[in-house]
Amino acid sequence: MRRRRILLITDDVVFNGPDGPTARLASTRLRLLVALEALNAAGHQARLVANTTPQHILHDHEFAKADCILFGKVFHDYRELAVAARSAGKTTCVDVTDDLQRYRLLAPMRALVDVVDSVTVPSDELGRLVGEWTGHRLPVMRIVDPLEHAPARPGGDPCRAPLRLLWFGSPTNARHLLPQAPGLAGLAERRPIELAIVSTGERAFDGLLDRYHFSRGMKLQVRFVEWSPDAQRRELDHCDLVALPGDIEADSGLKSANRLITAIAAGRLAVASPLPSYRPFANHALLVDDMADGIEMARAMPVERHHAVLLAGQALIERDYARAVIGRHWVEALAGSRQPALGS
Repeated sequence: MRRRRILLITDDVVFNGPDGPTARLASTRLRLLVALEALNAAGHQARLVANTTPQHILHDHEFAKADCILFGKVFHDYRELAVAARSAGKTTCVDVTDDLQRYRLLAPMRALVDVVDSVTVPSDELGRLVGEWTGHRLPVMRIVDPLEHAPARPGGDPCRAPLRLLWFGSPTNARHLLPQAPGLAGLAERRPIELAIVSTGERAFDGLLDRYHFSRGMKLQVRFVEWSPDAQRRELDHCDLVALPGDIEADSGLKSANRLITAIAAGRLAVASPLPSYRPFANHALLVDDMADGIEMARAMPVERHHAVLLAGQALIERDYARAVIGRHWVEALAGSRQPALGS
């Protein structure tokens, strides 16, 4: 086996968490850090450079030594660096986890797609979109997001009053939660609901918080929790159900199943929209269009059935989505048989 030197680049903030290196963005935690760990475990030399500038990296000795460059979530213009890498005989890859044409902040990543050798994506739907951008001239490799933490015992009580409901995710997904509020408020008139929102920055949720803030004493009470690894774990342990609404017609139809996998691993039943990436878990969650309807279905489910579907889901994700399993896919993509030829 040829030992390769791989440089992974992100503009995300990476820091030490309770279980080792972690990051604010799920795409860094569940993709770049998994690739970094797996590549080094396989005998390659991989290094992650985070939260710096393209010019700094371009003049760094690690860039000069690298055989392969993997770009994660970046917000600066890295085209010059990518072109220099290819000119020096290095292979280049960008990991695309969003519709880059939808968000102005991600315009530099969209430009990067046009100058690299290959692309990795978490879902088939996103892979097809990337193919449309590039005229199918680039190899696109699907690598799903892994299980982040070891499974916990099933728990939560959907019949509790008030019901402890949890939503967690990026603030860009807030727009999928807001339309569910009237249905949740109607349901809460019959059985109170406490909705915890775990995210980075509460501004995107101002509408919900202004109307249903827990201090107002309404039947639907909403509180915001700033995201951190500990906060997310704590709220998952505390909740009865997880709500994961999305819009199949919008970019949530392109997303990975990482939040649903996280809920199942935490031993909590999820009420989620029937997104393409969620369908493999249809027997282990309640896939519905309306979150209030899903909550009613959860309440009607016998506790033995509730726990059985979660245990079966945990077995599935341990088999197919374990960190080591997904890590091997990254090694194949960046240093093995799936690696595209230069300029292919």
